[in-house]
Amino acid sequence: MTGPDPTTQLKALTRQRMSLVWQLAQISDAQLGDEDRRIVAAMRQHSQYAHLWGRLDQLTDAEITADGTNPILHVTMHATIENQIAGGDPPDTGQAVAALEQRGFAHHEAVHRVASVLIDEIWHIMKEQRPFDPARYSAGLAELLRSQSAPPRPAARSVRRKPKQRR
Repeated sequence: MTGPDPTTQLKALTRQRMSLVWQLAQISDAQLGDEDRRIVAAMRQHSQYAHLWGRLDQLTDAEITADGTNPILHVTMHATIENQIAGGDPPDTGQAVAALEQRGFAHHEAVHRVASVLIDEIWHIMKEQRPFDPARYSAGLAELLRSQSAPPRPAARSVRRKPKQRR
């Protein structure tokens, strides 16, 4: 006889924890630790999912996932990057976010881009069943910075003028 699937158990515990952290933040952020504050900050930055946060532990995968995005994973990646920056570990994370901001990216977008490199590293960890490779992650961040120039500027609005009337 086998016990419950560990992945299912971890998913349930993660949802329960995030729901409780969110509910506690609604009462007072002062009661939260630094990592929980970063999770709540990421949750607040993603207001499109606000209707989910307080009841994550009650929802199915289908009710949580929207447009192919898992909001829990998305916010967790945000918080992970912010934790790496706050802890200076690895230092390349904060440096990459700062470099992207200097190029004109908003902090939120810079975190998204750095998180994409972390997601790639996590994919390799899982596929190859190996530990985190700091050198590979650093190389991914360096490649990101080589490939990213300033963000595209929004298109200028054209002003439509009334034609001159002939008299």
